[in-house]
Amino acid sequence: MKQSKHKAPTRTLARFKTVLCGLIVVALTTLPTRLLAQSSGGMDLWPQNNNVEIGGTKQFGAYVPLSPNTILWLVNDVPGGNATFGTISASGLYQAPAQAPVNSVLTVRAQSTAYPSAFAATQLTIIRKYPWLWSVSPSSLLIANYQVSMNGANFTPDAVVQANGVDLPTIYVSSTSLKANGNAAVTGTIKFAVRLPGPGAVTGNSVSAKVSASTITVSVSPSVASVQLGNSQSFTATVSGSLNTAVTWSVVGGSANGTVSAGGVYSTPLVLPNPSTVTLRATSSANALVSANATITLVSPPVVVTVAPATATVQLGGAKQFYAGVAGTANTAVIWSVIGGSANGTINSAGLYITPATMPASPTVTVRATSVVDVNSTSDGIVTVTPPPDYTALLAAARIAEQTTFGPTDALIATIQQLGLNDYLGQQFALPATPIPVPGDNSVNTLQQWQLASFTTAPDQLRQRVIHALSQIIVVSANKNIYADAMLPWLNILSQQAFGNYRDLLRDVTKSSSMGKYLDLANSTKPMNGGGANENYARELMQLFTIGLWQLQPNGGQQEDANGAPIPTYTQADVAQLALALTGWVYAQPPGGYAYEWFGAPLVAHPQNHDFNAKTVLGTTIPAGQSVEADLESVLDILMNHPNTAPFIATRLIRSLVMSNPSLGYVQRVAEVFQDSDGDLQSTIAAIITDVEARNDTPTATAG
Repeated sequence: MKQSKHKAPTRTLARFKTVLCGLIVVALTTLPTRLLAQSSGGMDLWPQNNNVEIGGTKQFGAYVPLSPNTILWLVNDVPGGNATFGTISASGLYQAPAQAPVNSVLTVRAQSTAYPSAFAATQLTIIRKYPWLWSVSPSSLLIANYQVSMNGANFTPDAVVQANGVDLPTIYVSSTSLKANGNAAVTGTIKFAVRLPGPGAVTGNSVSAKVSASTITVSVSPSVASVQLGNSQSFTATVSGSLNTAVTWSVVGGSANGTVSAGGVYSTPLVLPNPSTVTLRATSSANALVSANATITLVSPPVVVTVAPATATVQLGGAKQFYAGVAGTANTAVIWSVIGGSANGTINSAGLYITPATMPASPTVTVRATSVVDVNSTSDGIVTVTPPPDYTALLAAARIAEQTTFGPTDALIATIQQLGLNDYLGQQFALPATPIPVPGDNSVNTLQQWQLASFTTAPDQLRQRVIHALSQIIVVSANKNIYADAMLPWLNILSQQAFGNYRDLLRDVTKSSSMGKYLDLANSTKPMNGGGANENYARELMQLFTIGLWQLQPNGGQQEDANGAPIPTYTQADVAQLALALTGWVYAQPPGGYAYEWFGAPLVAHPQNHDFNAKTVLGTTIPAGQSVEADLESVLDILMNHPNTAPFIATRLIRSLVMSNPSLGYVQRVAEVFQDSDGDLQSTIAAIITDVEARNDTPTATAG
């Protein structure tokens, strides 16, 4: 009995365990089935399978029948996306990237945050901005090659124009304009569109153009031509029925028949082809099936003989070498002859013509070269035989050139002989002065090189000779004025006053910044503050520029005292007084600035430095109280009126231009012209050159 009591509870417990296990199994098998149903059929995402342009946006939404219903947005499995694939916000707003990715088809997914295995997804294609095509020009085409212009929007440099779906060579003009080249082969309609290649490739809308039958014609002018071998001929082509009037030129048979340029200039071959008839073709660039021909007959060139020089002048007793050229044959040999025989001279087989011993009956002689291949092909050279020159006349002209220029030339001698002395001098006096340049490097050496070149090449040769002569009298040295700008004022004055008045020349030189530096006239001051007038310029103004050291006779000879000694022209007291009269000159200042020494303008008066007392120079009193300028004019009066000035200057100009030892009579004649003209240099120079002593072409034993 006890045993059965214990077994009953045991069976009951076993049945309970069995039921419990069944419930657990049912629970475990039922739960996954519900979750699976929720993840695969419950969530939804919209819109499905859409496109979005680069840089654009797209709003996505999702249906989530889960609790909680929060989701995570992913682009290509990247939460929130990235810069390559685009980004998506928590609210589902997708922002496309600025550039389509290599694989432009993306996956957008909405994933449950509570149940990561539950999601909904769709594909999204990133495309480039839609290329709108608004119009095509021209809208009507002919059967031929064409070029069209596309008008639209969103065009890019890699855009490709399509004609009926076929890519065309495309030229990018701007974001709203493209050009494309194509060929219309048949009549009908061409649909044009613009394609932007991938990634994100997209083709825009289409615009149609009508194609009509072509009526293109080509004509060539001249249509027939004869061209000599070695020459060229221009042809023109006319195209009608097309806006494209260009043609392609060609020579049928290739270069053996000649060549033609893009402009239609035909050039023959070097060797005559067989046959000698050549076809030249012009093919329409608009339609390669349309062309026109010209027929060219090539002819061998004639044998042509040329003689060089064609004309020559040969002095009696002289010779002239002639040369012959022969074209049109490989044999270039000629036979030389003199028409009229040996009385007109002789010519050897090499073309050397020699005049006869005496003047021929006619001074015009013909020499002839005759081709050995074709005796009818000749060429002549004309020789003018001239008698020996008149050496006396040549010498006279050459001496004038020596005295008025820096050296005679054949052309100059001929000019002097043609014009005569007076007209030649008048021509030289009338020539404008050769401008003196400002060296860019401010180098005296550069200025000197230019001056030497000007002396030999400037057309105003007489002026250049006088500039040189005056520069030996009124001296400025580069040893002190070491820069070109310090020498230029002096040179310009000599050039401007070469044919002017000597008094004006002295005034300009005195006020010149060049002389102001060289002989220290600039800043010379009245006695004050331990300083005084600088005497350098005052001394040289008398000694070198006007009256010299010794008193002269009107003919330039020295005056002597009772003991036969020369008489000084001035004393140290004259130098000191003259220096006081010239005080008060200072450098001008550059506009808007300051310079210690400026050579861009003449010296200017500075009365504070001037000595206003009376001065006595060479026996003449300069009144007290005169201005700086008035004292200078008084000094010039004294020097120009001094009896020494005329013979002193006359002697130096004669020595520089004509001879080193002029006679006293020569000096006096020139000095009188200088004095009577009040220092007119043009008159003085004319007197020097035309004087009987200058024009004596038979030198004496002591002629210089």
